[in-house]
Amino acid sequence: MKTFFVLLTLVLGFSAQSQQIRQGQNVAGEFLVRFQGAYNPQYAVAALQQQGLQVKEVVSRTLNLYLVKGKATTQEALGTAYRVKGVAYAQPNHYVFLRAPLNFMRGLPNDPMFNQQWDMIEGSGINAGAVWATTTGGKDKGNRDIVVAVVDGGFDLTHEDLRENIYVNRAEIPNNGKDDDQNGFVDDVYGWNAFNNSGNITSDTHGTHVMGTIGAKGGNGRGVAGVNWNVKMMAIQGASGTTATVAKAYGYVIEQKKLWFASKGQRGANIVSTNSSFGVDNADCKTGEFPVWNDLYEQMGQLGILSAAATANNNVNVDKQGDVPTGCASEYIVAVTNTTKENTKYAQSGYGARSIDLGAPGTNILSTVPGNKYSNLTGTSMATPHVAGAIALIHAAANEQFIQKYYTNPGPAVLALKQAMLVSVDQLPSLKGVTVSGGKLNVGKAVEVLNTSSARWR
Repeated sequence: MKTFFVLLTLVLGFSAQSQQIRQGQNVAGEFLVRFQGAYNPQYAVAALQQQGLQVKEVVSRTLNLYLVKGKATTQEALGTAYRVKGVAYAQPNHYVFLRAPLNFMRGLPNDPMFNQQWDMIEGSGINAGAVWATTTGGKDKGNRDIVVAVVDGGFDLTHEDLRENIYVNRAEIPNNGKDDDQNGFVDDVYGWNAFNNSGNITSDTHGTHVMGTIGAKGGNGRGVAGVNWNVKMMAIQGASGTTATVAKAYGYVIEQKKLWFASKGQRGANIVSTNSSFGVDNADCKTGEFPVWNDLYEQMGQLGILSAAATANNNVNVDKQGDVPTGCASEYIVAVTNTTKENTKYAQSGYGARSIDLGAPGTNILSTVPGNKYSNLTGTSMATPHVAGAIALIHAAANEQFIQKYYTNPGPAVLALKQAMLVSVDQLPSLKGVTVSGGKLNVGKAVEVLNTSSARWR
């Protein structure tokens, strides 16, 4: 049974001001000094150093302009610089910003169909724009690639809005029938096909739609924008058929993350979440017939992978009726139900006060489908990729304290990320008492909670 625990260090308030750089703010302790006329650079540097000032670099020899740092406050150091003979002026070193188009400054993309993506905005949606103003995903604070493993039926990897964000194993030579990188999988360039044990990825509407919600390229002037504009998505076919097929699909995820850790990021993939828009209706994980499912999620979780899982597309109480995987015990599962534009639980979607963690938009969701096309689909399958994508976006926005914790102790770190998502939801009457959190995903608030709490980690 899942439990809803609150970390002792988790701060629930959002009143703390973020440490964002303001327009016109000075770089602390730094200033620019210009000498009059053709001045000897060696003399200039020596004269500044005699006043206790550090010359960081020559900015312009033509202007005789130097970047200088003082031990005192900027204003005091400026006064010190003026005591040096030949100084024409000294001024603070300011932060400078691009004059981006207004829509980018507000954290919104220029994709022509974005005005139909109610699921991404504040209110009915997941409030992704609050994070996009800072990061649009793809890399963490250590400049490491962030990967989402999408386990589904197939994908159109050539879609105009997806192809730039498809994960590529560059150590593998395509279609040569060899395991070039010796990772145990032949020709796994874009991921793995667990149906036929090959690297040949075929197309499918369901998987292509799911992938677009997670990471359709944002800001490219085409189609739609995913939760992440720049994340890498690993294509894994294996979302139906048998448990053995599913196990092979997840086994590939586990092997790639283990390899990434073992090689210190040189091989494998830095997978932080999986999307699981599939399952077994009315199946009880506790009967002893489904232990492999829970074991797979536990192994992934201990490697720092949270698995967003879609619950049943049926108005059933999963706590009583059961469901695989959303009724399984692993805390590394984030079980998701479907919410509407009216901020209610979709009528035909599962629930459970102990089993289903939160809601996410899943009704009339516009996303990518094969052939460079776009379409609206409804279901818990459409809700879950918002959560899988949000996990990746939170990793991109997370502060250095969380990142350091994640790469040294990934299991507890991702459970803290999960709990940050759960305590920061938008509370909805229709989800109160029938989900663990009582609300719908708000990724903007989740980032605030995680960064506030992890700032206190030691």
